[in-house]
Amino acid sequence: MLNLLRSLAVGTAAAVALVPAARAADVIYEEPQPPVAAPIAPSTPVYVWSGAYAGAFVGYNTSNFDQSTGASFDGDGFVGGVYTGYNWQADQFVFGLEADLGGSDVDASGTNAATGAQLDADSNIFGSFRARVGVAVDPFLVFATGGLAAARNELSLNGFSDSQTSIGYTLGAGVEARVSDDVTTRLEYRYSDFGSETYDLGNTSVSSGFDEHSIRAGIALKF
Repeated sequence: MLNLLRSLAVGTAAAVALVPAARAADVIYEEPQPPVAAPIAPSTPVYVWSGAYAGAFVGYNTSNFDQSTGASFDGDGFVGGVYTGYNWQADQFVFGLEADLGGSDVDASGTNAATGAQLDADSNIFGSFRARVGVAVDPFLVFATGGLAAARNELSLNGFSDSQTSIGYTLGAGVEARVSDDVTTRLEYRYSDFGSETYDLGNTSVSSGFDEHSIRAGIALKF
């Protein structure tokens, strides 16, 4: 009888020991899944400055006229005109060529050093052909410009007047801003220096050159 009880106890213990093993065999192990990449946010479109454009500008000029005798006189007035050009872009860098043509109502007056009479100067038509280089920082383009400039001026003295075309150079810098894919605006500063020309004013000849400072705002259509 004692042996029978021992056999039952041993069998019961063995059965209890087998239960956790059986349960462990039923566990299903899943393979780890790779992490899901976060969705990439859509990038902001980059504005392309390459291409042709044309526009119009208005501005304000201050001028200083120098006579060969050393005397000088100042003037100021509004200007306006048109401009056109073409840009090439490489990454952030923009290169281009530009031309402008405008009219001016800049008036200046002073005393002629030789005669003591009043000498009047009027600026009429002007233009330039320039190179440009800039850096695009969307939606802006910061640029510098420089090149050849020409201006038509008229001097008057004692009822006599004469017009001459002065040749010089112009340098400047500014910033453009994109309004839409087809429209840009700009604000620009320009300094121009023109060589002397001789004006025949009756019995007197006056040799005069001039320089000017100009602030201009413009709007252009990009093709």
